[in-house]
Amino acid sequence: MSDEIRDNIKQMKEIIRELYVFSKQYESINNFKIDKETEKDKSFLEEIIINLKNQLKILNRAMPALINRIGFYKELSTKDEVKKSEGDNLVRVRYKSENGENIEVIIINSDRDKFLENLSKSRLAIQKIKKDIYQNQNYYKEPGLYIKLSNKIFREFSDKLVSLGYFTKLNRVLRKINSRYVISSYVSMMFFSMLIFFFLSILLFLILLFLDISIIYPFISSHQEPFYLRFIKYFWIILAIPFTSGILFYFFPFSEAKNIGNKIDQELPFVTIHMSAIASSGLDPISIFKIILSGEDYEYTNIEFKKILNLINFHGESTANALRKISLSTPSQKLKELLNGLAVTITSGGELSDFLNQHSETMLFDYKLQRERSNKISETFMDIYISIAIAAPMILLMMFVIIGSTGLVGNFLNLSTNSISILLILSIVVLNIFFLLFLKIKQPTI
Repeated sequence: MSDEIRDNIKQMKEIIRELYVFSKQYESINNFKIDKETEKDKSFLEEIIINLKNQLKILNRAMPALINRIGFYKELSTKDEVKKSEGDNLVRVRYKSENGENIEVIIINSDRDKFLENLSKSRLAIQKIKKDIYQNQNYYKEPGLYIKLSNKIFREFSDKLVSLGYFTKLNRVLRKINSRYVISSYVSMMFFSMLIFFFLSILLFLILLFLDISIIYPFISSHQEPFYLRFIKYFWIILAIPFTSGILFYFFPFSEAKNIGNKIDQELPFVTIHMSAIASSGLDPISIFKIILSGEDYEYTNIEFKKILNLINFHGESTANALRKISLSTPSQKLKELLNGLAVTITSGGELSDFLNQHSETMLFDYKLQRERSNKISETFMDIYISIAIAAPMILLMMFVIIGSTGLVGNFLNLSTNSISILLILSIVVLNIFFLLFLKIKQPTI
């Protein structure tokens, strides 16, 4: 088989794959409520399918002429145009795919303009529907000034580190939290933040080098210590602040992934019960996901289900493969087990409703245990709160009032009794805020 035939067949296979993907999407879009946005997407899909079919027909028409050219010797020809044995012209068309790959196909010369026209129309329609989907799902955002500056200064250095495999784990976590930043951009922002805090730490070091800062009036004053002692005392600030900011920047995605995973775990018992009820009516897995997505009850789980449907509808993945791929990127271990179990059940031909029914019972039991554990923690911290934030300050305040009346605390931190009382009240306010935030974080949302 000649190289020309091989290139044509390769491109025909790619067009057939795209036709399958967009045809499945066209079929599935009819199951949603038809509105202006859905109607617009539907028209884009129709245009894409028509243009892809036309490209396939043009490539197919050139195949007999290419087959006739196969022989034991190669005819002399120009670079861009060759002659068929019957006398019809064939022309070589070169263009780039959407991912930047160079593509060459041989078509009949009379079909050249029509092929290029259908190619440009299909690409334009694909770009429009992708842009429409990203805007509707709030995925597309213009890069801000901060990330632009970060990439301009550190992108080349970040790319080198990423290529050496230094941030592989961080990259996986960024994908789990559905971050809109690629790993190189995120690392660039981390280094840029460290650079900013480095200059701020130098400024703070210079201020502390020449001035004393205190909570006691006057708040800012000149110091009496030798210069070298001040230098040794505060030099650590120049290194500590930038490195601390870098560490916080690095570990933030890990904390966010854990937070999202916990929220998905809280939704999953009710999601599996809902899926089990739908599966009992005999619907296929794709329809189950669509029904779940039609509601807005499961904010975090729905994000993962959207990714599953996108893999199936836009990338042509089978349901089982899509479930396995998303199970590898989800931040929730329980959802990972659910998706892998669904994939095994679908592949083995098992009863979907039975699997979901058993899984929902297990997850509901785990959810009840988790709620009991949360209630016990809340009770424990309520006792701590009463002891530290209510009883202890009252006792301390009474002690300061009594001792203050004797004049024995006049030299304590150079503060008067009234100042100590104000500081004590402020500390109570801070403690209350801390406990409220802690209980808010630990309390399940469902």
